[in-house]
Amino acid sequence: MKMVNIDASEDIKKLDSQNVLGSIDELPDQCLHAWEEAEKVDVPDFYKDIQNVVMCGMGGSGLGARVIESVYGSDLRLPLVRVNDYNLPGFSDIHTLVICSSYSGETEETLQNAKEAIDRKCKWMAIGSGNSLIKLAQEKGVPCYIIDAKYNPSNQPRMAIGYSIVGQLVLASKVGLFKLQKSDIDESAEIMKTIQTKSHSEITENDNPAKQLARSMYGKVIIYVSSGHLIGAMHTVNNQLNENTKNMSTDVFIPELNHHLMEGLKHPEMNPQNLFFIFADSNLYPERIKKRFTITKEVVEKNNIGYFEYTLNSINKLTQSFELIQFGAYTNFYLSMLYDTDPAPIPWVDYFKEQLGQPLGK
Repeated sequence: MKMVNIDASEDIKKLDSQNVLGSIDELPDQCLHAWEEAEKVDVPDFYKDIQNVVMCGMGGSGLGARVIESVYGSDLRLPLVRVNDYNLPGFSDIHTLVICSSYSGETEETLQNAKEAIDRKCKWMAIGSGNSLIKLAQEKGVPCYIIDAKYNPSNQPRMAIGYSIVGQLVLASKVGLFKLQKSDIDESAEIMKTIQTKSHSEITENDNPAKQLARSMYGKVIIYVSSGHLIGAMHTVNNQLNENTKNMSTDVFIPELNHHLMEGLKHPEMNPQNLFFIFADSNLYPERIKKRFTITKEVVEKNNIGYFEYTLNSINKLTQSFELIQFGAYTNFYLSMLYDTDPAPIPWVDYFKEQLGQPLGK
């Protein structure tokens, strides 16, 4: 297989047909722009008269809910349920707020969620760039954040995660689910820009940790490991590895994996050649979790499987989440270059959607 020189900017530009790298570079600006625009959305006071919140979204449009769940879990004022499916929870009613997110505005599962929210008389809001979901929200007169993706040059929905995640953060905070301030987004954007100074494409592989990690990941099935506040961010990185790099991976978390996954390292015999673990370490983890990470790495090593530790050191849970997302986006992009793979096309997702639109056979 041909391997692109990841230090050669002209080679990268030729392969990156829709400028996915540009969207990665502009991720901090996406976050700042999303705050500015989503803050303008008028949410009526009666929207705060709720007993639970349901956040609906598929793929990249569902990542904000995962980040909120992970970062703010212990501080949430109300129960939060994340839906990545066609149906709302059975308890959904007039006391429920449903937040529907679809970048394209045409995601069939999320459109059904919105229609079900209307039928169940739930309060609801929408996030998207336009089309059916936003039209429905405007028709019903409910709050909606319309994404103006000026900082997403690739125009790929999954590369608009700054808009999607921050948009969901802002709308959820407007009903008092948790506290969010402009400084939280400013600090997150600043740490992302710091990551860029070390991982930008102009930094050569000898001095670029994202390029170095991509080299270690080449040809491997990736097992991402995180805990607590980083679970949502790590799922984001995993999501983008699948779509941008076309690489098999999964994300698991501590302590849950300590109760089963370690025993699965023995078979098949090719695991040491095929698997590679990436651990997201954090100075904010409780001491008990830190100890679990240390022992888990020992188990992986004793099974002769390679791993990499990425340590998050920024100031709080939200900034660390965005720090991980930014670093992961660069790493995944460089790995796609090593595979000589244009990160933009998603042929199997497109094929699936095309087939799903055909009449069902007997």
